[in-house]
Amino acid sequence: MLVDAMRADFMYGDSGKNFMPYTRAMVDSNSSVSFIAKAHPPTVTMPRIKGLTTGSIPGFVDIALNLDSKALVEDNVITQMYRAGRRMVFYGDDTWLKLFPDHFVRHDGTTSFFVTDYTEVDENVTRHVVPELSRPDWDVMILHYLGLDHIGHLVGPASSLIGPKLQEMDKIVETILTTLMEQDSERDLPTLSVLCGDHGMSNAGSHGGASAPETLTTLVFLSSLFSGGKGSNHVTTPVYQTGLAPTLALTFGLPVPQNSLGQVMTPVLARSSARDQLRAVQINAHQLVGVLRANVAGFERGKNHRGTKILFHTTEPGYQLYQQAVKMHSGWLKGLVNGESATSLETLGQRVSQQYSRAMESIVDRVAASLSEYDMHAMVVGIALLIQVFFILLAASGKYVAGIVLGTDTWTVYIPPPALLLSSFFLVLSVQVSLCTSTTGWASAELCSGPAGWFMSIAAVTSTSVCVSLTIQLLFLTDHKTLLSVVGHSLHMSGHAWSCIILLSQYCSLPWEAMFLPAGVVLHSISLGSSSLVEEEHQTWYFLQTTLFFLLLMSNPLQTHKRPITGNNTTTARSPQDLVQDTDDTENDIMYKQRRAFSDGKQKDDGRNMKKTSTKKESSQLEENAPSECGSLTQQDYVPKSGCLRRMVAVLALLLTSRLLRSWNQTGIVWADQPDIGDWFVRPENEIYLSFLVAASFLGILILRWRNCDFTSSLLLGVGLVGVYHYRAKTGVLAAPWVLHTDNYVFSYRGIFEARLVYFIIIIQLCWTFFGLLKTLCQHLQTAKDGENFTGNRDCVQKNDLHTTTLYNNNENCKDIRKRFVDGLLTTLVLLEALLLRPHNATVLAVTVFQQYILHELVLPWTSLYHSVPLLTLVHVWMGQAAFYFQGNSNSIATIDISAGYVGMEDYVQEVAGTLTCLSTYAGPFLWFTSLLVLITKRYPRPYPAMLQACFTIIITRTLPVTGYTVITTLQRYHLFVWSVFSPKLLYEAMLTAVTAAVLVLILCLGAPLQMIGVNFT
Repeated sequence: MLVDAMRADFMYGDSGKNFMPYTRAMVDSNSSVSFIAKAHPPTVTMPRIKGLTTGSIPGFVDIALNLDSKALVEDNVITQMYRAGRRMVFYGDDTWLKLFPDHFVRHDGTTSFFVTDYTEVDENVTRHVVPELSRPDWDVMILHYLGLDHIGHLVGPASSLIGPKLQEMDKIVETILTTLMEQDSERDLPTLSVLCGDHGMSNAGSHGGASAPETLTTLVFLSSLFSGGKGSNHVTTPVYQTGLAPTLALTFGLPVPQNSLGQVMTPVLARSSARDQLRAVQINAHQLVGVLRANVAGFERGKNHRGTKILFHTTEPGYQLYQQAVKMHSGWLKGLVNGESATSLETLGQRVSQQYSRAMESIVDRVAASLSEYDMHAMVVGIALLIQVFFILLAASGKYVAGIVLGTDTWTVYIPPPALLLSSFFLVLSVQVSLCTSTTGWASAELCSGPAGWFMSIAAVTSTSVCVSLTIQLLFLTDHKTLLSVVGHSLHMSGHAWSCIILLSQYCSLPWEAMFLPAGVVLHSISLGSSSLVEEEHQTWYFLQTTLFFLLLMSNPLQTHKRPITGNNTTTARSPQDLVQDTDDTENDIMYKQRRAFSDGKQKDDGRNMKKTSTKKESSQLEENAPSECGSLTQQDYVPKSGCLRRMVAVLALLLTSRLLRSWNQTGIVWADQPDIGDWFVRPENEIYLSFLVAASFLGILILRWRNCDFTSSLLLGVGLVGVYHYRAKTGVLAAPWVLHTDNYVFSYRGIFEARLVYFIIIIQLCWTFFGLLKTLCQHLQTAKDGENFTGNRDCVQKNDLHTTTLYNNNENCKDIRKRFVDGLLTTLVLLEALLLRPHNATVLAVTVFQQYILHELVLPWTSLYHSVPLLTLVHVWMGQAAFYFQGNSNSIATIDISAGYVGMEDYVQEVAGTLTCLSTYAGPFLWFTSLLVLITKRYPRPYPAMLQACFTIIITRTLPVTGYTVITTLQRYHLFVWSVFSPKLLYEAMLTAVTAAVLVLILCLGAPLQMIGVNFT
């Protein structure tokens, strides 16, 4: 009987005393054999089932395979029973049916991924128990209960639902054991019942990591053989869960699985004779020696002095300990035959058993350290490609971030001769072919076999040969002066974006916050080389965010430019085309104002005076828009004391709210178990406080978003938030006077209809948002020709006055349409996240919306960062990363809230569940990326170039840590924490890169129609 997520303290702690009285009484009265079983990470169901049945240590890649399990081909105890003719029945998690197809004479599987169901998923198992106990046509029955795990995913281990579920499990154990004990009185051999968990449960309710609550599980052996105090005391020292496979195999008289690394649990064999016990541990040790021989080099074959017998000579400590144990075991057998005293045999037998145990522990440690096999060929190729991509992006950053274009003479250095390119290609190709045909074990199965492998090989060889030829061209075939010129241009390009920030600060008055942002990206990438900083990465982002806020607090406030500047007046050079375009825009605005004044009778002077006024206004506005040299500030750039005070208060609000969010959800590894504000609100006795908190958070979101949305969007947001609250009330998490829960109401299906109503509102909101954009696009197609005619006839002021006024009004309407569109997207996303996030994280969502308002309206407009798209992008990336950890996420798999993937779902649909889980997990980055889109669209009349700058900046900030961390993980592949720390972080980096790529594609797709509107009406 496997109870999913049955962590150790549910049985051996206070929960066991209060909710599992029958089973706990069996443990306390020594009527069982009980252990604390330790599971190897990753602590997810499918790898743990493999570990329980094979005795091996699953790999980290099994996390991905957990979603789509395949038949288990590795030797295991279930297959051994099947081959021995044992008839087996199974009920529960259908993962077993995928791993062991055609092994069971009867079965009924239930899906393990539909976590909102924790009632029927167990009832479908329990309804088979009593009928099966009365049938004599089976030898082994396996039950896998999922309800406890689903409750953990939904509401955590502190929920009031945990107690009743444990009582339900205790009743089932009592029913099974009582029936079996009655039947054992009529059988020759007793029946063995095993109660265990596959993994534990973190304090947040999830699992997958390596913390104690996730790895320490329950393991209890129950039988009539142990009744009446004939069992053993509870074993408090944890034993590895892999020991269950050899224990069951030896108990049933079956071979130990071939690749098992488990050690037999000798207390279970205490009722057997001493000879049988020693024989069992000897079989187990002999099997482990076979695993050692197969996985560790160092065994040398030889012959004895007769030249006939093959021996194994090795210096492995585990093997030497095993040989000593065999000799001691032989001496014990001789003593048994010679009739030595029972006391002497018992003492010697304990020493033999301990010697076998030491030998097995040494062998297991040695084999576990050697099991990690890496495809270094493919890993090196992958790292090379990442490095190439990073340097290509870095070289292009001058053009796409700083707006600098190299001259033709300079670009010729980057074009290698065809002969050199061809030679480099064949050189790299020969290295690849040599590796693929090598017999030394370096050949990669991924790159050297199959069409896909050879396609990847050719792509890798081509890109690498280009880089090799380019390197040879620059270092050996370029003259000294030209190379220095190229280096100077490269430094100039990179200096505007990343590399030369510190160097430029010696000559330009760059603000500290502008220098700190690129430096922080580099510092974060360097910090990933420490396992402790990877575990507590949230502390790095909290430090970077807080330091940025303090720098903004101490910086000199700047007056916001009236017109947006395409480049960066502190770090980016502006192109002549941008200055010309700004001149045209300013002239259009001045001419319109003159025409309005003329038509209203307010312009009394003649045309010459009007022209003079126009010239003066034009020159003054052009001076106002002109960027300062090297970021130097004039007296007009500073704001009055009232603006400075307002900005200081806003930054202090950012600091205070960020400090609140840091305490809201404890995350990381070291302090993850410490109580936090969110833990207090989710306690069952604090339901009323949580309800008021969620209501206040939703009200704050509505107020903050109301001012930026039209009436329809605001109304839909309000109705949607009420629907979200009602959905949470129907699921029993929040209190609502209009929701009544009855005992005969199926809890699993509460809220499905309400959640789908919220989804419907979200779809309506999204359709309304896109409808406004499409309507505007149709209008601009009709007026584009009129706009061209007007542009070509600017001097006809009085003649075209009415037409000019109409066109200017269309311009303003289009600006409003763009603003409403991006605000509608952000509002839709906020409503979706409110539905998916856990109820106590509604405050995190509300504070995030509040911080977006503070930054956009009260802080950034008064800083130099406001005039640089790359720096604005970095600010939003940092805020998104901090928000990711504010939600309670970490670099552990255990913090993924998979319950979000089943909101409003009746069945498990992998694509939908994965998408919803991704939207919930990366809610912070999604919100801040969308906020960046809103800011760019509102600030720039032609937003597409700014979007390109932002996307390129995001790409570089993703490529640098991914490339660096891939190299670090490769170097640390034999580190003690490679599977518990480095590998999960690498998985998170890969997923964040995929999410970021999807967001960038969406931004660029939306930028095209927004740019069309800006071009035609501005």
